[in-house]
Amino acid sequence: MADLAQMLEGRDHLARLTRLVTDAWPEHADYLAKSYAVRTPSLLDTSDEMAEVVLRLAGDHAEQVAQDYRWLCDVIREEEFNFARTDAYRYSTFAETNEHVYSDDVFMQRYMHGLLYSHVLWYMHLSSLHFFLGRLGARVKPRGRMMEVGSGHGLLIYLALTRLGLSEAVAWDISPISLEQTKAALAQLGMGDRASYAIQDMHKVEAGSEKFDLIILSHLLEHLEEPVEALKKVRNAVARGGHLFVNIPLNAPMPDHLQLLGDPDEAVQMMSDGGFRVLEIASHTTQATTLPRALKRKTAVTCSIIAEPL
Repeated sequence: MADLAQMLEGRDHLARLTRLVTDAWPEHADYLAKSYAVRTPSLLDTSDEMAEVVLRLAGDHAEQVAQDYRWLCDVIREEEFNFARTDAYRYSTFAETNEHVYSDDVFMQRYMHGLLYSHVLWYMHLSSLHFFLGRLGARVKPRGRMMEVGSGHGLLIYLALTRLGLSEAVAWDISPISLEQTKAALAQLGMGDRASYAIQDMHKVEAGSEKFDLIILSHLLEHLEEPVEALKKVRNAVARGGHLFVNIPLNAPMPDHLQLLGDPDEAVQMMSDGGFRVLEIASHTTQATTLPRALKRKTAVTCSIIAEPL
């Protein structure tokens, strides 16, 4: 813990988040020390910034969210065991994930709580946020319009409005409950009046629909039965000169993942099949291991992609 405290010196928000998690799960301190040790000073600064945001979202439930983060890691461990045995994800259809995951309100609350802290504590998630801020920020049009499908905690909408200089955000979801959760989260972050919300199925976007300078599909495509068809539809909503930002995982068994990709080239091919040209791709590995090693061992990787319509 002494080494951990030294790394966190001067980064008060990250230190508080770390204390909350290690109080709930003391054995996790070694994992966090390794996760922080491979982060550059710039990544640690982003970690502290994002820790402040997720702690605001956790609010008075910060200790319970820490417990749910530990619970989520246990759930994922079971999925990893299943993946190692079968070389496949547990479910392959939306009907299955809806029955076993999405329809269980208690499970979903704990699941979303646990994922909230993972944005900071897991190297690959934090690194993808850092990429979003640095690389996408150099490409998007200031004061433009953005839209995200399946916004979850609203973190990327918040960052797009506050850090990338976009002026207007729209959140799409097919679930009224999920949309209300995103709305509440953005209101908690002071962005409620700069976003609008719509029940919208991305599979039903047609030519001539409203256009956006930036569209975000973050950790969404792996949940769909037909991600390529979804990409073809959402392409209709990208404005001239606009961009698509995608986060999609490789070898990442989770309770609700359907699409198993094993290599960044497969993610690039999915974008191409969906009508997009990849401009940049970055692969964020577990604990910053080398990409060849991660692919060989089939450990989780997040691919961040910036693309434009073909």
